[in-house]
Amino acid sequence: MRRVRALLAILAVGVLTGATWVYAQRSGSGRALTGSDIAEIQNLYARYNQGWDFRDVELYLSAYTEDAVFTDGAGTAYAGKKAIKDYLTTAFKQGVSAEVTHNNTSILITPTAEGARGRAYWMTMNVLAQPAAVGGVGHYNDTFVRTPDGWRMKSRTSVRGWTKRVWDGETAANRR
Repeated sequence: MRRVRALLAILAVGVLTGATWVYAQRSGSGRALTGSDIAEIQNLYARYNQGWDFRDVELYLSAYTEDAVFTDGAGTAYAGKKAIKDYLTTAFKQGVSAEVTHNNTSILITPTAEGARGRAYWMTMNVLAQPAAVGGVGHYNDTFVRTPDGWRMKSRTSVRGWTKRVWDGETAANRR
């Protein structure tokens, strides 16, 4: 009798654990992201960074949908690939950030009903300085959708620094 109870208890815990895992994977999204989905979305971060760093406008734009919205760290929004391209080519002509490389870390991708959302830390490094030096830090807030050409960014907001980071309603500056 003890063995039957123990077996039933183990079975109940296993079923509950499995159901919890399935719920967590589908929470609010209607479907879980596959490993392939996550890899393709992470590749968008690399396309964006390398497109900027190597001044490859087409590579940079390939990360976005046609109607994407990019909001820069100053809060200026550029709607549509044409506006994003104009922003980028103007920045390149002005020599903006010609000495930096972009690096993303702690990429977090979460499924949503429309596709996925992502958040990642970014850091730019001035690689011409001796020694190389941090140029800036912040994070991206992204929304991704699946298109006929694969996953693409529907929107990206770049947030500079950490003063806008919020813990329980307080800014980082208030916690110091």
